[in-house]
Amino acid sequence: MATIHDLADDLSQPDGPLTAVVEMFPDMVFVVDREERILHINTLAARSLGGKPEQLIGRKQSTLFGPPWGERHSRFIQKVFRTGEIVVTETHQELHDTPLWIDARLVPLKAAGGEVRAVVGIIRDVSARVRAQEALAEREAYLRAMLDNFPFLVWLKDVKGRFLAVNQAFARACGRARAGDVVGLTDFDVWPRELAQRYVEDDRSVMATREQKDVEEPIFIQSASRWFETFKTPVLDQRGNVLGTTGFSRDITERQRLDEQLRAQREQLRALAAHVESVREEERVRISREIHDELGQALTCMSMDLAFLDRQLPKENAQAAARVSALAALVRDTVKTVRRISSELRPSILDDLGLGAAMEWLAHDFASRTGIDCAVSVPSNVSIAAERGTVVFRMCQEALTNVARHAGASHVSIDLMIDEDDCLTLEVSDNGRGITDEEVHRPDSLGLLGMRERAALLGGTAEVKGTAGQGTTVTVRVPLTGSPEAKP
Repeated sequence: MATIHDLADDLSQPDGPLTAVVEMFPDMVFVVDREERILHINTLAARSLGGKPEQLIGRKQSTLFGPPWGERHSRFIQKVFRTGEIVVTETHQELHDTPLWIDARLVPLKAAGGEVRAVVGIIRDVSARVRAQEALAEREAYLRAMLDNFPFLVWLKDVKGRFLAVNQAFARACGRARAGDVVGLTDFDVWPRELAQRYVEDDRSVMATREQKDVEEPIFIQSASRWFETFKTPVLDQRGNVLGTTGFSRDITERQRLDEQLRAQREQLRALAAHVESVREEERVRISREIHDELGQALTCMSMDLAFLDRQLPKENAQAAARVSALAALVRDTVKTVRRISSELRPSILDDLGLGAAMEWLAHDFASRTGIDCAVSVPSNVSIAAERGTVVFRMCQEALTNVARHAGASHVSIDLMIDEDDCLTLEVSDNGRGITDEEVHRPDSLGLLGMRERAALLGGTAEVKGTAGQGTTVTVRVPLTGSPEAKP
């Protein structure tokens, strides 16, 4: 059996097998006797102490390492001699004005009888590891500070759904005092089962599709239901492998409440607009009928009386006859004006013959008044509720009014169609200058806004598109059935 003397002899040989092994160590290695004299030291340790191995052999380790390392090593070396046990220490020291973190392992070398005859010191510079740990801890501190001050619920989970990290807001939401209390748990540990199952299914979907998912959902927190908007994203490594999921949730309860209020107010305004439009249409019908019946009747009587006076006047009274004739012509013109006003207020053809015939009359009247060529195409029989037909007719009137005022067109076409979805489509196209997007969305474009709102009241849509120099197209699409107050 080799003795401590054999070991010392081997270490003293530059080419000895043990010396070769020690030289291969990535750590500083030295061997001391009970008086702490250096029996052997490898090249790495000698170089770190500013010398060569042969220069340091026989010197005391305390003189080599200097204070306070020498004294510290001495205490632990003597402890190894005294107890025969391995001693491991980690210290922060300065070497040549450079901060070092040293991991020292002191191992006893025992003789055949068990007596400790020498101590091997293995010293490893762990400064890089410690600095990396401190940098990581610093980054984690910054990240933790950011997460815990984030107003949203933030989390990170592995592929099995276990929480790797959460912020303080998340911990509070699931009734935990600290974020660390959630780490290692799953959704089933922190949420009601139904909610947890939904979250697990969302995670699986995100990991399978590798795409972000955005959902709005109610969450029951601290005996109250609140709305949250949640964004979930898969976590991938550099090779594209799925590591888990991450995401955040923000409380949108107040936004939901305001949205509900806004929707309710919008519905009330549309209901009011529908009521106002209905009352206005009824008033138009009443005024149209009164103008047609009462004024028309009065003018007819005046015309008959003027004809009677014309017959009764003496032939020699030419001046009086001329005035009566002029008055009769004025009455006839007034009758035409009354009929025109009555028709514009409410064309009787709309009530008598329906929407298709009313569209053809409107096109003919528009062309005769403006001189703009107007083509119309309507189905042979359009079956639509009277209230809906009136709204579509008014929108067509508004579209033609815009053409006459702003388009500078020479031709306009009106197409009325019924599609397979049982929806009525009105399309009014002109060859004018073309409307711009800015004009379409201008706040003072009340005519276009009115068309969109009228269509919305019927549960439909109204779109306006224009191309510079090629004209504008207004497309209205509404269902054939439903109440006029239907919401979009």
